[in-house]
Amino acid sequence: MGEDQKIRLMKTSAALLVMGLVLRASSAAPAPSLEDHFLDHFVGDWKVERKIRNTRSVQTSVHCNWTLKHQFIELHYGAAEAAPEYEAFVFIGFDDDAKNYVCHWMDVFGARYSALGYGKLDEKLLSVEIRFDPKDGKLTNKFTFDPQTKTWTSLIRQVEKGQWITFAEEKWTKQ
Repeated sequence: MGEDQKIRLMKTSAALLVMGLVLRASSAAPAPSLEDHFLDHFVGDWKVERKIRNTRSVQTSVHCNWTLKHQFIELHYGAAEAAPEYEAFVFIGFDDDAKNYVCHWMDVFGARYSALGYGKLDEKLLSVEIRFDPKDGKLTNKFTFDPQTKTWTSLIRQVEKGQWITFAEEKWTKQ
């Protein structure tokens, strides 16, 4: 077999492999919409008061909506601000196989600090503590919904010098 024939055979094999992968992916049925009453409470526009390390308070906005064919709730920090000091996109969905929530957190600090976290809903069905294990230390973010006031709190804790400390506390009120 000549060199040209070998190259043609390799290209044909690669094309067939790609076509097989595309056909396999397109034949998979999309997941049904995620129906999650806990995550439904996030939908809307929020004013967020964030207290950082007990030293300073900042206000931001968060816009939340269902996205990706109702598979994830998207939290957009800084959405209503022209030039937000802090901006993040957070996607929270539910892995029905593992029976836990999955959280993808991306913000202005870049890919180095982007993280994937996992958490389970508490027995009262009002809070989820998402645990992240990034390369620079453990971190948790506990989102709690108050059904009486229809507000959220978020408690962000991290390990620093071997100790758990509060990094930030947030109070969310509907706009």
